[in-house]
Amino acid sequence: MKLVSLAIGLGLSATAVLVVPGSGATASMEPEVIVDKARPVANKYLDQRLSWRQCGDEELRTFCTKITVPRDWAHQSSGHDIQIAVSKVAPKHGKPSRVVFGNPGGPGGAGLGMAPYLAGQAALAKNHLTVGFDPRGTGESTNITCQGAPGYTMDARDRDPWNLDLIAAASGLHQAYCDRQSRGLLPYITTAQTVQDMDLIRQLLGFNTIDFLGYSAGTWTGAYYQAYFPQHVGRFVLDSNTDFTSPWLTSFAAQPAAFERRFRTDFATWAAKYDDRLHLGTSPRLVVRGYERLRAALKKQPVTEEFMDGAIRITYDQNTLDQMVAADMYTKLDFYSLALDLAFLRDLSAAQTKGGPRAAQHKIDALSPARQRELVRRAHRTPVGLAPFGDDYEDATFTAITCNDTAWPQGQEHADQLAGRLGPRNPLIGWTVNENPCFYWDRPRLNLPQPTGHGLPTTLMVQSAHDPATSYSLATAAHQRYAGSRLLTVTGEGDHGVYGGVNRCADRIVEAFLTTGRAPGQDVSCRGEGIPAPNPVPDVPGADDGAAAAALRDRSPLRRIQGFSAAISGYLH
Repeated sequence: MKLVSLAIGLGLSATAVLVVPGSGATASMEPEVIVDKARPVANKYLDQRLSWRQCGDEELRTFCTKITVPRDWAHQSSGHDIQIAVSKVAPKHGKPSRVVFGNPGGPGGAGLGMAPYLAGQAALAKNHLTVGFDPRGTGESTNITCQGAPGYTMDARDRDPWNLDLIAAASGLHQAYCDRQSRGLLPYITTAQTVQDMDLIRQLLGFNTIDFLGYSAGTWTGAYYQAYFPQHVGRFVLDSNTDFTSPWLTSFAAQPAAFERRFRTDFATWAAKYDDRLHLGTSPRLVVRGYERLRAALKKQPVTEEFMDGAIRITYDQNTLDQMVAADMYTKLDFYSLALDLAFLRDLSAAQTKGGPRAAQHKIDALSPARQRELVRRAHRTPVGLAPFGDDYEDATFTAITCNDTAWPQGQEHADQLAGRLGPRNPLIGWTVNENPCFYWDRPRLNLPQPTGHGLPTTLMVQSAHDPATSYSLATAAHQRYAGSRLLTVTGEGDHGVYGGVNRCADRIVEAFLTTGRAPGQDVSCRGEGIPAPNPVPDVPGADDGAAAAALRDRSPLRRIQGFSAAISGYLH
């Protein structure tokens, strides 16, 4: 879920009192959009012929196409059509007996890479046609953009009225940029529209039911597909769960406390355990104190340096640091990279304080080319599973879905009060809750049916106990309200995105369910496999620390999906 990537700074605390929209009700966006039930599909969409072409390297065995869908499923005869990019991988031998769709989350994450990723799971490759797609608004599908919208360069911890007003002004201007540049599509970037796109894909592929694996915000998509099309639901796995039984605000509300727990309890404890190697502090408290000292130093005197012989310039300030830390909480495989970077930035800041900018630049110039490339990559990335910052369509789609789907309390007063309540206990991202366009969003008149699970086959929910982006509290709350669901908890673990290599016990249970339909008879748990010691990738002879960390990160399931999506994109233009 794009949660701090809901995005960095868009959260409330798990203990916060939820503000129910009332007197701050939103005005409607024209034209009126009401898509609260599945619509019969016009023949012109059912009769389209698909032209599949190979995308990516031949070894991926992936084929892609684009399908035509109405801009608005409630008005299919309006003449305004868009396109959805779809990928598939068939079994190597024989005809598939089932189809499994995948969604990597976001919301707004490009999903073409789900097809080769799912086909790479041996248990699914034998009998399943694996399918991925880029949801409307993002990737190779007809997309939207918010380019040019004001960013948040201010320090969210600064509670001076002028700073709060500046944050509010930036948030309030956001929709105008998105709307103007998105060719009238913005009101139709919703989950209600997306799940109907999904069902058209199902019909064009010729299957009566679909199986599904959704990560993060993909759990929201999966649950709403079940609500709209219960008769076509097969075996659904929802991994790293939003609370899809409540408004989006509820899922944002759990983030700051979850990120703070992940940073203090998991990362800081791990870093202190290996202080002889990492030199960040001999106790978790000292590790956190070191981060706070570095943040204060970078706020007072940001560090701007040139990398790769002057080809790239990077500025490290307090916001860069916060984003770097939050982004690395998604997977334990990024902990080592974060530890290296925190030590590096501490020394870089100290060099500048003592010897000025030239002394700091000398430290950069002394790094190996591989280490410089790694630092540049990490400075220009989003959290695991998402595209680089330059791909604005993912961020734009994320904003549109989370602001359009369900109502938010409106106005600066709501936003600032929430930030003031959440920041003191959860400073990593809690202060940034007011940096959110949804508090000022003019949303369409749209009422989504609440997913309940009634009348559905068993839904398998998977969750790690210390997930930072989708708190365990979200999974348990949704599970309690979702009829027929089973919850698989991975204890002693905090990775966001579990199935596909994080935990062998969980993988076996998920694969048994997807391949045989055999669900656990009751809620079950698997023990986490622990955080690797800071000497990763022993099978890479001579690798320096930066290269070792870079190789390790590619073992994350969502990182692999991201890599597949990059590998097969660009073949449909």
